[in-house]
Amino acid sequence: MTKIRYAVIAIIILLFSFGCKFQTRAISRITGSALELELPDDFDKPISFASGRKSEKDLFYYSKDGELKVKTYTNYGILESEIVFVNK
Repeated sequence: MTKIRYAVIAIIILLFSFGCKFQTRAISRITGSALELELPDDFDKPISFASGRKSEKDLFYYSKDGELKVKTYTNYGILESEIVFVNK
């Protein structure tokens, strides 16, 4: 019974790790690999990067068309968002 339980847990972990984007430093610390986050397609140059909130990382940047934007990365790539600043 315990062998089946361990096998099921191992399969769930493997499926979860390959099915989601791991974007957390905890995983990279365990594996020893670097944390890789994709830059937005319209990225030109960075302004700042912050990881103040738990499980979220914010990239504040200039886009190629001169807009100020914030890209929020979350752990596992779920519910990521973007903020565009406009001047009215």
